[in-house]
Amino acid sequence: MNATESRALELLRTSLGKSDATFHEHQWESISTLVEKRSRLLVVQRTGWGKSAVYFIATKLMREQGYGPTIIISPLLALMRNQIESAAGYGVRLGTINSSNTDEQNGQTRDSVVAGELDAIIISPEQLAKPSFNEEVLLPISDRIGLFVIDEAHCISDWGHDFRPDYKRIVNILPFLPVNMPVLATTATANQRVMNDVCNQLGDDIQVFRGELTRESLHLQAIDFPKRSHRLAWLAEILPQLEGTGIIYATTKRDAQQVAEWLTNQGINVYPYHAGEFPGMSRAQSSARRLELEEALLNDQVKALVATSALGMGYDKSDLAFVIHYQSPGSVVSYYQQVGRAGRQIPKAYGILLSGSEDDDIQRYFIRQAFPREALVNGILEVLEASEDGLKTAEVIQRVNGTNKKIDAALKYLTAESPAPVMVAQQSPIIYARTTNAYQLPHEAITRLSQIKEAEWETMQAYVHHDGCLMQFLSNELDDPHASPCGKCANCNPEESVAEAISHEMGQAAADFLENVLIEIEPRKQVTCSDFPVYQFPRRLAAEGLLHEPGRALSRWGEAGWGEIAKAGKEAGAFDPRLAIASAKLIRKRWHPDPVPGWVTFVPSQRNQDLVANFAQQLADQLGIPCIDTVKKVRNNRQQKFMENTNFRCANLDGVFAIEPDISDAPVLLVDDAFDSRWTFTVIAALLLRAGSGSVFPFAIMDTSTSD
Repeated sequence: MNATESRALELLRTSLGKSDATFHEHQWESISTLVEKRSRLLVVQRTGWGKSAVYFIATKLMREQGYGPTIIISPLLALMRNQIESAAGYGVRLGTINSSNTDEQNGQTRDSVVAGELDAIIISPEQLAKPSFNEEVLLPISDRIGLFVIDEAHCISDWGHDFRPDYKRIVNILPFLPVNMPVLATTATANQRVMNDVCNQLGDDIQVFRGELTRESLHLQAIDFPKRSHRLAWLAEILPQLEGTGIIYATTKRDAQQVAEWLTNQGINVYPYHAGEFPGMSRAQSSARRLELEEALLNDQVKALVATSALGMGYDKSDLAFVIHYQSPGSVVSYYQQVGRAGRQIPKAYGILLSGSEDDDIQRYFIRQAFPREALVNGILEVLEASEDGLKTAEVIQRVNGTNKKIDAALKYLTAESPAPVMVAQQSPIIYARTTNAYQLPHEAITRLSQIKEAEWETMQAYVHHDGCLMQFLSNELDDPHASPCGKCANCNPEESVAEAISHEMGQAAADFLENVLIEIEPRKQVTCSDFPVYQFPRRLAAEGLLHEPGRALSRWGEAGWGEIAKAGKEAGAFDPRLAIASAKLIRKRWHPDPVPGWVTFVPSQRNQDLVANFAQQLADQLGIPCIDTVKKVRNNRQQKFMENTNFRCANLDGVFAIEPDISDAPVLLVDDAFDSRWTFTVIAALLLRAGSGSVFPFAIMDTSTSD
């Protein structure tokens, strides 16, 4: 053992607080490759193997030898927060620049790393798109960077399950960094195809250390539960029986919130965890809330977090006792990355996949949305071409019919292409400009990758129904040469599996919960005046008494219960009379709108004039109040569902409706079959109130909005 290895072992033992700790297989070899050989290295090892120990020890050793700071590229904030604490155990001073920090905090970190006061900096790949980071950090330290780390390196590969356009920037900047600078790429989830792609992008001379991916403590199980109510009931009955704490993964934010609400109602201590803003919280408050929830799970203060993939790569809890999927992920690679968080340092943990009937629709939607549409890309390029000084994202949204999220993602995608057709011309505020580079979407590549994702999803569905060893199935899909029967999964050892049966009582309670979810239709309080030149609405609708009351919806599109019945009726062109009965029951017994509506009116339809009108009449009959056809369509417009952002939705409604004269001044129930953006309700309610109606209460049969 030479002096470098001896010092590395000392750092490992100090960090772990164990005087007899030793390196895992390939850990020292990885450190040596970086520190002593200064080479490029790809490490593919299961979650919990200690990939961060490799780069923190390597960082400390190189700093002690006089090298500059390490740059770590990482995709998620949860990982960054976790890593700062972990780095301190190795004596590594780690800072982070990310969107959840204040400008002052990010500025202090930039100054500290340039001044040599930090040993390492961890950033998201999106930072590489910012001229300020490149000019103020990367350029000043480029000739003295000690180590360059690409964590979750499968994101580099467009063959990977979690490809991120911003990761392409990494490959573009590597040629401008010192030739002898060591580079470490790490991942726990890469099959041979992804590994080959990463190696090709990082250089032919890259060395690879790959370990066995099987986790011996993990007991896998897959249960096909088509109905949401059955999965909810199963969770409520099984969670109290499982020892320890864990994670329940849901595919969408809405599902995470719904599952958490149900389990909380059943007396189980769980909380939802997702990206974006939590209800009633600002962006900063939501970021702080996520940190609180991460700590609560780490300290076993909750039974589980019901999380989207936002609680993902790098979250480190070594004694996680279970990972349960409420819905199926889109690929084996993605699934193993998440389920592999369980059982790192405990003898037994459960990884249970619940598969539902909605999984296929959700995953195929994600596949369709993986790349920007050609019409959207062309629209963005056209408006940027027409602008002399470039445009802010909000200005692009005003001119292009796309959701805010899709346009933002498309701009990132286009700026990460090489050569890029779009560039960031100004940092604060960010202004995008068209470059002189000609551009066309890579249709062949997109088709190829979409087909790969389709095949990966079909493989994931096969896993659910596989009757052989589940761990071996996953290992084979990951091209693990060590794949063999585990002897522990539900198929290898049924006696150790978790019970799949649910009680009738709990199943009924879950079904009742889903049928009685209260869906509120929040009023939109402000409009952009320029979007309504005909109606001339004020910016604040309440200022002129044009704001409707909070409304309600009976169901969500396609969901178990009324959602399924409503979807079938919409597609058949006539709604089941039971929907009117259920709606009246909701209004009278659960909603209690105050003041009580004295009449019903409805949103006219240009495609099926009788669909909503007939339902509104049935509902009015159930409520014992008149239904009056008072809203008229005076201008044809495009279907509102094809309008993707606020500007286009509002412009598409301006001047479309008119109100019959001499309407009742009593409170009114405004009925539509479905709502998404709420703008149709907002506009018609404002017109009714302007025409002299009483309070307006919107009601819809179903909520068709999405929540990802």
